[in-house]
Amino acid sequence: MPKIAEQARAVRREQIIAAGLTCFARSGYHTTTMADVAAQAGVSKGTPYLYFASKEALFLALHEQWDCGAMERVEAVIAALPDADRRSPRQVLHAIAAAIAAHVTAESETCRVLMEARALAAHEPAIAAAVQASDTATLQQLGQLFAAGISAGEWPEGTDPALAARLFTAGLYGLMAQWHLAPGSFSWDAAAAALAGGTAPHADGAAPGAGGSAAAADSGEPPAVPVL
Repeated sequence: MPKIAEQARAVRREQIIAAGLTCFARSGYHTTTMADVAAQAGVSKGTPYLYFASKEALFLALHEQWDCGAMERVEAVIAALPDADRRSPRQVLHAIAAAIAAHVTAESETCRVLMEARALAAHEPAIAAAVQASDTATLQQLGQLFAAGISAGEWPEGTDPALAARLFTAGLYGLMAQWHLAPGSFSWDAAAAALAGGTAPHADGAAPGAGGSAAAADSGEPPAVPVL
């Protein structure tokens, strides 16, 4: 019985998260109330509070669910790469971009709702903390990936890995914003591939040349490649 009750609780929790997503997508964060979420889920007004202490907590659960789903998709795509590609930071970056593109198109409503999180972060400390924690982890791992690629000769010597990571994520967020304003206006696969294939910036801000060879990764020990 306890296991059945636990499973039922998990199902109800997911039902409330799904209802929250629908309400946030329809009305926005500030307009949505927990009573709206209860009505959408078909439960009593007090039921959502048995799972989430507040609307903010529900929004944060949706944010965490998105991050976990994106992580799982990225890890699966990287795991499916041939061994040689998994040893190449540039190929891993392409895989990451493709995985995020697939996640955005598969979970477009969630992505659109969570785009609001960055605006909310200016006035909602808990949401700001969640966004900053996610960004910090992502930028750290991408920075390590670019650093590994520089060591392998896949990006030019002098490339600033931290700045390259920021520009890559900024490009992804920009594509997400454009996609939600005009769905279907461009190919996510093509845009993500172009973003991953772009030339990274030098640490001194100068435009890098065409140097750097992906083949350099084949010499000696392969660089350690982090997974988002």
